[in-house]
Amino acid sequence: MNRSLLALPLGAALSLSLVACLDGDDADPSPDPDDVLLEPPAPDQGVQFQMTTTLEPGVEAEHCLFVRGPDREMWVTRDEVRFEKGSHHVLLYETDYDQIPTVTEDGVAVDTSGVFDCSQGATQGWRITKLVGGSQNGDGESMLRFPPGVAMPVRAGAVLLMNVHYINASDQPIEPEARINVYTIPEDEVVTEGDLLFLYNPLIRVPAQGSSRARWRCPVHHDITIANVQSHMHARGIGYAARVGDGEPFYENDAWANVDVRSFEPGLRVTAGSTLDYYCDYRSSEDHDIYQGARSTDEMCMLIGSYYPADPSTSRCLDEGGQDLAGEWVGEGDASCADTMGCILSIDLGAGDPLPPITECMDAADPAVSREASAVVRCMMSSADPVTACAEPMAACQAR
Repeated sequence: MNRSLLALPLGAALSLSLVACLDGDDADPSPDPDDVLLEPPAPDQGVQFQMTTTLEPGVEAEHCLFVRGPDREMWVTRDEVRFEKGSHHVLLYETDYDQIPTVTEDGVAVDTSGVFDCSQGATQGWRITKLVGGSQNGDGESMLRFPPGVAMPVRAGAVLLMNVHYINASDQPIEPEARINVYTIPEDEVVTEGDLLFLYNPLIRVPAQGSSRARWRCPVHHDITIANVQSHMHARGIGYAARVGDGEPFYENDAWANVDVRSFEPGLRVTAGSTLDYYCDYRSSEDHDIYQGARSTDEMCMLIGSYYPADPSTSRCLDEGGQDLAGEWVGEGDASCADTMGCILSIDLGAGDPLPPITECMDAADPAVSREASAVVRCMMSSADPVTACAEPMAACQAR
C-alpha cells in the first residue's frame, strides 16, 4: 500500500475542498445583469478574480479556471468572496507553473483556455503549492484574515487556479458568477509571513441510520498564533469542537452551513509540541454508510484558519519534514492495536478504494491505542513494502 492509493494531502486534502453543499434553496436562473456582485479592490490594494460558468439543471459539478496573478509579488492580508446561488464554495490556489498548463501531470490534455470541468478533484493532476483564499459563505466571512503586519506571499506572475463547486437545484440552466478579492499590503509593511491552516481528516464513516464521530489530532511543529478559525462539515454534521491538546475547546459549532468564523484577539497562541485535536459528530437517516469525499453525498471534517508564522507542515498535518501525513486518528471502539493492524492488513487492495475499509478498522480501535494504530496506518500509506518498512511501528502495535 502506498500513499497515492489513499490520495492524501496536498493533492487530495485540497482537492476534497470546501463544499457548502445543497441547502434546499432553488437557484435563481435570472440574476440581474446590472448588479455588481463584488467591487474590485483599488489597484494599489489588491486584485479581483472572477469566474462565470453554465450549469445544467440537476447537476452537481466542480469547475475550474486558471488565472494569472499580477507581475509583482503580492503580500495578501485578507480575502473577500461573493458567489451567487448555485455556487457553493470558491477557492483560490497557487501553482508552481510559469505558463497556464494544458496537460495534467499524468498526461491528459485539457482545454484550459477558459472554464473547465474539474469534478474529479480541483487539484488532481495539477501542481498546487498552497491555498490562497476562499469561502463557503456566499455573502459572509472568508477564511483569510491576518492582523496588521502579517501577510501571505504569492509570487510574481503566479498561475492561480480558481475552483468553484456548484449544485443546480433548479429545473433550468443557470450561469452563476463567483468573485474573490485578495487584498494586499506593501512588502515593507510585512513583519511576519502568514499561512492558512487546512486540516482534512480523511477517515470518516457515518453508518446507515446511525451516528458517529471522526476525531483527528495533528502536530504543531513550531510556535504559531491562530488569527481565526472555522469548521467544515456536510449536511450530516451535528456537532464540532477543536482544542489544543487536552484543553477546553477554543471553537465549537453545530452548523454545517453558514458557518461562523471565529476571530481571536490578539490571537490564539499554540506552542510547538502541542496538538490540534478536533472532531466532527454526525447523524444520518440514509440507508447506506457514508465516507469522506468532495460531493454533497459524502462527508468532510476540517479545521481551517488563518495563522502565523507560516509552517506548511503544521498547515497540512504533515511530519516536520513536510513529507508524510502525521495525524493521529482516535477510534470509537474497543479493538486492540494488534486486532486493528490485523484488520488493516486483511484489506484486499485490488477490490477498490482502500480508504473505507481502513476507516472501518480505525473506527473500531480503542482510543487508548490511537497513537500506535495511527503510526501503522501512516507508515503503510507511505510505503510500497509496508511489511518490511513498517516493522518497528507494527511491533509496537502488536504489543498493544
